[in-house]
Amino acid sequence: MMTQRPTKMINGLLMLALLGCTSIQAFKQNLPVDIVPDNQVAVRQGQEQKILCKLPVPLQVCRFTIPGESSLVLRDGQSAEDGIAYYGEGLKKGHCGVAISTIREKHDGNVTCFLTPDNGRSETSATVRMIVAKAPLQPQLTLNSNYPYKTGEKMVVSCVAMEGRPPANVSLYLDNEPIGVDDRPMLFGRRLDDNDYAELNTSRSVTPSDNGKTLRCRASHIALQKPLESSRQIEVYFPPQEQDTIHRFGYDIGRPGKVNVTVHANPKPTFTWNVDNVKITAGQPDVTGRLQTSTAVDLGHGYWSVELNIDSVQKSDTEKEYSLEAHNSEGYATYKITLSSASEPAGVDLDAGSIIGIVVGVLILILAVFLVVFARATGRWCFAARRRSDEEAAGGAGAGSEAHITPGSDEDDDQHEHDQHIISDEKMPASQHGQENPIHASTEYVNGRNDINNSKDIKKDLDKKTDTPV
Repeated sequence: MMTQRPTKMINGLLMLALLGCTSIQAFKQNLPVDIVPDNQVAVRQGQEQKILCKLPVPLQVCRFTIPGESSLVLRDGQSAEDGIAYYGEGLKKGHCGVAISTIREKHDGNVTCFLTPDNGRSETSATVRMIVAKAPLQPQLTLNSNYPYKTGEKMVVSCVAMEGRPPANVSLYLDNEPIGVDDRPMLFGRRLDDNDYAELNTSRSVTPSDNGKTLRCRASHIALQKPLESSRQIEVYFPPQEQDTIHRFGYDIGRPGKVNVTVHANPKPTFTWNVDNVKITAGQPDVTGRLQTSTAVDLGHGYWSVELNIDSVQKSDTEKEYSLEAHNSEGYATYKITLSSASEPAGVDLDAGSIIGIVVGVLILILAVFLVVFARATGRWCFAARRRSDEEAAGGAGAGSEAHITPGSDEDDDQHEHDQHIISDEKMPASQHGQENPIHASTEYVNGRNDINNSKDIKKDLDKKTDTPV
């Protein structure tokens, strides 16, 4: 029994030691390698590229495999060879890196680092995909139709850039408006997939405003100094667009006059003027020779300008009914015109910006008036000094009133009462010791000269009585 127990203990210790060694070995083999840059990197030919792999333990061996190069064992302190050198802070710090001074076409592919820790017998590795940039070919722009589109018709557009590495970033523009969305994954702002080409498709329903616009297929790429672009102008057929009644002002009686109308239509319409039910084909005069019409002038993007010239405007010309008819393969429209010798009314040509400006101006004026009224009522800002002056004046007046009732000596009080008694006896009738109409009495005192003289006599009597011994 005693012999079996030590044997079991020894076996247990051996098992623990074996498990510990196995765990340590597994830990050493499974140490994660930190690699920078990670996953993938795109570089131009001729540029320098550095790749660094790190372990949190000192290293015994640092080895790299690079496309187009033989296997490289690197260490700190080595001299560069063929533009390739060790990169990092040293094997003792767990750094295993490579610096490639000049990237070439042959370097495109997977770069792998192999790290052997000190006292280790196996390597651990990490890989980065190094993409040596290659410019794409000229992008191709295709449409679903080579003929003019009609209003509301669906336009399908495709933009393709071939043989780019990584694939080019393609985009579509209608004039300066981006159209279409590319939802593929991105690499440094550029689209990336498994192929060497990039494609972007989109569609939209065309409108008259799209006529004459330029569709652009643009390819951007890390290997390009500026994007490559293919373009095409699109054409849309649509009938003459409706307009409200056209008003023309400021015609001088007895002088030549001109009526100008701009019409939006594609293809080019035929135009006919109608003056009081008399039709005049564009480019022809009327039967009297007073009216001359012009042929349509192409303003671009489906806009056409036509004119009606009057040799000498008469008052009757401003009373006539004018209209212009426009016809093309897509439809027709009639435009009514009025002429007036009066000046153009103010505000006729007010646009949205002018209206907004007027509204803002009125609001600012109302705010200014409110602030002035508020400041005046509360004595703020520029009215603060005036309020202080008013308060000081009010304070002075109050002080003056108090001076009249400030008590003095007893002798002065007796004398004051005595004087009041004498004045009352002198001024009032003998039959009365009160005053029934004080307002009237006060008015007589101010306006009457006799009352003033009487007051002087009363004062003299007071002086005499003051000197009389009691």
